[in-house]
Amino acid sequence: TFDDLPTKRPQMTANLKVIHLVCACLFLGNVIVSGVWALLAERTRNHAIVQFSNKMVLITDVMFTLVGAVGVVWTGHGMAENYGGGANHPWIQWSYWLLTFSGLIWLFVLVPIQLKQRALLQQYSEITEDYWRLSRIWKIAGAISTVLPLPIVYFMVTKSV
Repeated sequence: TFDDLPTKRPQMTANLKVIHLVCACLFLGNVIVSGVWALLAERTRNHAIVQFSNKMVLITDVMFTLVGAVGVVWTGHGMAENYGGGANHPWIQWSYWLLTFSGLIWLFVLVPIQLKQRALLQQYSEITEDYWRLSRIWKIAGAISTVLPLPIVYFMVTKSV
């Protein structure tokens, strides 16, 4: 484990761990809560509530998901470098791949869908069939994107694959 390996900068590593854990909480927390928030809003079928939910998910994606993901990668990479790099640890490599794949889904599928949904909600006073079609895709892609980083928590704790 990282705790068992020697380090030349123990205080720096401890600070990175704290930042890493905070960023992981922000990232995972918002990823999970965004899906729940959107699902509950859509269940109302109320245009104003769905529109507000869409707006808040977009805002919190930048504030928490993006900031958390960047922070996790930055601090994780910093800690890995302190112990010989990620190439020496398969669990770090798996973590990079899982987070990358989740991030690509978020960036190239989820965010564009949210922006299209936002435009539809602004353009029409009722929720359209196009919105609901996009919502189904968003839920499936979102579930995949949410599940992918969860094993990383296991890897961080056990340091094994």
